[in-house]
Parts: sequence; structure tokens; C-alpha cells
Amino acid sequence: MAIKDAICFGCDTVQQIDGTLSEARCNCGGNMRPLLSLEAFRTGRLAHRLAGGYYVHSSIIDVAESVDRSQPINWTNTREVERKDGTKHVFAFDHYLREAFENLKTKDDLDRVWLVGGLITLADALDKNEYFDRAPHLELVRHLRNGVAHGGFRINSPAKLARHPANNFSASVRSPAGTMFEITPTTHGAVFDFMGAPDFIDLFMSVEVHLLSLAVTP
Repeated sequence: MAIKDAICFGCDTVQQIDGTLSEARCNCGGNMRPLLSLEAFRTGRLAHRLAGGYYVHSSIIDVAESVDRSQPINWTNTREVERKDGTKHVFAFDHYLREAFENLKTKDDLDRVWLVGGLITLADALDKNEYFDRAPHLELVRHLRNGVAHGGFRINSPAKLARHPANNFSASVRSPAGTMFEITPTTHGAVFDFMGAPDFIDLFMSVEVHLLSLAVTP
């Protein structure tokens, strides 16, 4: 009997199934589909976690904001973070919990740091695979990542951009208003003036959908 590799969407493991099947059930209960590209699957799942991770981040900030501020800060309620050598930082938990929502600059920094980290992490994974089929929304990730790394957009090769356009025109997830984003030779300025946080989430989700279409059989 012919067999082929398949990926389980429940436990994310590669398994072998009957080669005549287009779908099978894993022991974990998840669906298994014949695998075309493990790297595309792994990078697509990374994009999924990064999009969901921003929701986790936002939820944590909202929970922090619900603390009872009528109570004084308990400076004896501390937490620790460990250095590489085993020594520790000790900080006042109540104080820094309130910083997450009372200090608007800190809150803004937290949002941006999450998105910058997500862009760099996703772009690095895409780069290891030469951006797969170089779809325009994958290329958009590349330019955004370079923009946050270099303090703003810098188009050094318009000819290369013409060969590999960077936009969200064919992205599967976009604003209901149909807002389009495109990198052109004249694109300049800061990345966060170009797109907002929910637009990045749309892009991460679109990357997930696209890469999973390359990862498994339809």
C-alpha cells in the first residue's frame, strides 16, 4: 500500500497515511492532510501564533486595568526575573502592573514592541525559506521588517521592487473597508505611520492562510 506524509492540524506532527486518502483522523482527534511543505506549515503556524499572541497581549493589559486602584500599592508584593548567572532582579509587582495601563507611553511601547518582535520573528522565518513563492503580502512583511529595523522605509532597489511587488492586494484578510497597503519606490516614513496594529494582525493572518495553502493539498 502506498503511503504519504501528512500533517496533523491538532498536534502539528508529521505522520504517514494511506496514499489514496485526502484526509485522515489523528489519534489526538485532529485532522491530517497530505503534506507538501513542512517549512511552509511551520511558518504558517508561527504567523498564526503571532496574530493570536497580540490578542493575548491586549487581553493581559485589559485584565491589568481592572485592578482595584483604590487600594494602596503593596510594596512588599514582589516578583523576580533571573539573570543568566542566576542572580535576580526584584521588582514591586503592584507598581509595575499599574504601569501597564496608567503610563500611556509604556502602554504604547508595549504594543509596538510586540508588533516589532512579531514582524522580525516572522520575517526571519520567511527569509530562511527565501520567502517561499514571494507572494506580494509575504514581500510586504519583508519591507515592514526592514522598516522597523532601520527606523523607516528605505527602498534601495526600485527594480527589485518592480520584480517582487509588496502589497496586500491579494491578501485573504483585510479591513472591511477594503484598505490597501502597497510599498512603492516613494514610500517613506515610519512603519507605524503606514499601518496600524490591527492591520499587522490582518497581515499575519493572511500569511498564515497563504502558507497553509502551500503546505498541504487542497
